[in-house]
Amino acid sequence: MRRLIGGLALAALAVSGCTGGDTDEESSGEDFAPAPAPAVELSLLGDVEQPVRVGVVVTALGARGEGGEFAAPAAGARVAEFRLDEGDDDRVELEVVDDRGTPEGAVAATRQLLDSGVAGIVYASAGPHLDAALPLAAAADTAVLLPYDARDGGTGEAAWRTGPSASQVTERISGLLADRGQRAPLTLTGEGVGEELAALADPALRVPLTAGDALAGQVAAAARPLTDGGADAVVVGASAETSAETVAALQGVAPTLPVVLAPSALAPAFGGRLAELGAGGTATTAGQFFTVGPAVTDSSTEPGVAHFLAAVRLAAQDAAVPALLGPETFGRDGAATADVRSHDAVLALATAAEQAASTDPGDVLTALRELELGADDGLGGPALTFDSGQALGDDGVALLQATTRGPDRGVEQGAPALSWFVLPADEG
Repeated sequence: MRRLIGGLALAALAVSGCTGGDTDEESSGEDFAPAPAPAVELSLLGDVEQPVRVGVVVTALGARGEGGEFAAPAAGARVAEFRLDEGDDDRVELEVVDDRGTPEGAVAATRQLLDSGVAGIVYASAGPHLDAALPLAAAADTAVLLPYDARDGGTGEAAWRTGPSASQVTERISGLLADRGQRAPLTLTGEGVGEELAALADPALRVPLTAGDALAGQVAAAARPLTDGGADAVVVGASAETSAETVAALQGVAPTLPVVLAPSALAPAFGGRLAELGAGGTATTAGQFFTVGPAVTDSSTEPGVAHFLAAVRLAAQDAAVPALLGPETFGRDGAATADVRSHDAVLALATAAEQAASTDPGDVLTALRELELGADDGLGGPALTFDSGQALGDDGVALLQATTRGPDRGVEQGAPALSWFVLPADEG
C-alpha cells in the first residue's frame, strides 16, 4: 500500500519540474519543491512483533433500527488499516463479520472473533441486538468500541462508546430548540431510535412511528399541530431510511419546515432514500435538516480531518485496498462513505496494542483504559478519553446541518446525496 504513496509523491515532484522558462530564483541555484501533502502514514506498532488483528462487526442485512445504515460509514476502518500498514508489512489486519442484525447473529459474530484471537472489536452497528454480545467480550477480556450505538446505559467494563451518546444528543437538540424559542416540539420516533428525544415533547406531542405503507398517512395526521399552532418544531428519530420517509411525508404537509433528526441521519442511507423519493416527485433533499454528531465533518479544517481525507483519496487509488465487505475495491465501495468514527476506533485499538507492546486482548484492554487520544495521535475526529464508558466528551459533540453542496472527496464512488457541516457556535 505504501508503494502507491511513494509513487504519488514522486509524481508530484516530477510535475513540479515541468514549469515554464527559467526564473531569477532558478538561475540563482535555489531548489523549489511543492508544498508537502498531508501526512497519512501512522508509524505505530513498531514494538509489536505480530500484526494487530482487529475484529469489525457490521450489519449488512437486518431489520431497520438494528444498525444496517452504519455498514457504509464503517469503511473508515479500512482507512485506518491503510494508514497503519507499512510498506508490504501488514501491521493491522481486519476481520469483518456480518451479524445480520439479530441477537443470535451478534453472539455468533462475537464468538467467531473471540475464537480467532482478535486484539479488540469495533462493533460498527447499533441497536438492542448488540446487547447479547457485549458480555461475551467482557468475559474474554476483549475491548469493544461502539462508534455508532448512541444508546445510554451501562456498557460494562470492556466496552466504550466513541460517538455521541443519546444524552449528549438530547442535550444538544434541547439547546437548539431553546435558543430558537421553540418550546412545543412534535417528536416522531420509532424502531428504538430517538427514544430520549421523545421526552423533549409534551406527552400529547409524542408520536410513535410505524414504518411501512401507512407511514405517510400516519405522519400527515400527526403533523396537524405543526399547521394549527399546537407545535412549533419537529424532531424525528428513527432508522436512516424511515427518517427519510418521515421527512418526505412532512414535506407534503409543511414543505419549508426545518427538521431536527437523530444521528442516524448522518448515514448515507438517509440522503440516499430521500433522493430516491425526490426522483419520484414526493420529496426534496434541499430542506433544512439538523442533527448531532462528532464535531468534525469533511468541511472541517482541522489537521486530523485533512489527514484522514488525504488517506481516503490515496486508498481509493490503490486497487489492492479492498472494500470492507464484498468483492469491490475500496475506491468503488467505501471511499465516498468512510467516516472518522470507525477509523478512530481502529486507531484507538492499535494505539492500545502499541502501548501494551502486545496483541493479547487482555493487555490491549488494560492499556486502553489509560488511553487519551487526539489529532496528534492520528485521530480524524475529536479527542477520545477512555476513563469512562463514554470516550467522546461533550466538547467533541456538535450540531450539524445538511447541505447538497458539500466538498467532493475526488474518488470514483459517487458522493452521498447529502453532506454535513458543523454549525457555528453562535448558531447552535
